[in-house]
Amino acid sequence: MKLYPKYFFLFALLLISHISFAQPQEKKQRKKHKNADTVGVVNGMVITFYDFRQQLAATIKEHKSEIKDSVVSDTAFTRFVNMTWDKLAGEILIEQELQKRKLTLTTEKTISMLLKNPPKELKDAFMDSVSHTYDEKTLKEYLQNPNPDLERTKILDYYQAHFEQHRLGAALVPKAKTEQERTQELADWLKKKLLKANIDDRRTAFGFY
Repeated sequence: MKLYPKYFFLFALLLISHISFAQPQEKKQRKKHKNADTVGVVNGMVITFYDFRQQLAATIKEHKSEIKDSVVSDTAFTRFVNMTWDKLAGEILIEQELQKRKLTLTTEKTISMLLKNPPKELKDAFMDSVSHTYDEKTLKEYLQNPNPDLERTKILDYYQAHFEQHRLGAALVPKAKTEQERTQELADWLKKKLLKANIDDRRTAFGFY
């Protein structure tokens, strides 16, 4: 099953629309860092050099089909840097809004929602080989398995973010008639939040131009 980055749907729209802003790496508590390790600060939340470098590498990899030469041109590099910045800064703002509105979900709640109404891709992935029907018991055992599993963690992180985005969308745009309309309204909301955010951009000090 193909997985997507956190808040993929919203950020896909932002990038397609060429909005020059800035997803979270993971749902983790951000710590204070030294200036030598801080690429930027968004409303008091730090974007570290490590996180920025990791996301930049992922961004370049996602767009490798656009790179004609073996070396990324200065123009392309600047574009990827901006996309990375917009993604990380934007996700901080979304995370803060979710916490402010008490819309964040726990892993347990995410599992409960998945078992109550499993998406088609999970049903297809957990199909009984004999009866060719959805195997609810196996999915439940898989999701609730306490042993560490990186793939399961990725799946749960993806759906947790997906559910949280819908919760935020319903709170911010309760009267939206379609999902497309709600996503566009969310994109407009994020654009305004980025313009008003208290941002300390230190990218150039790290060679990110």
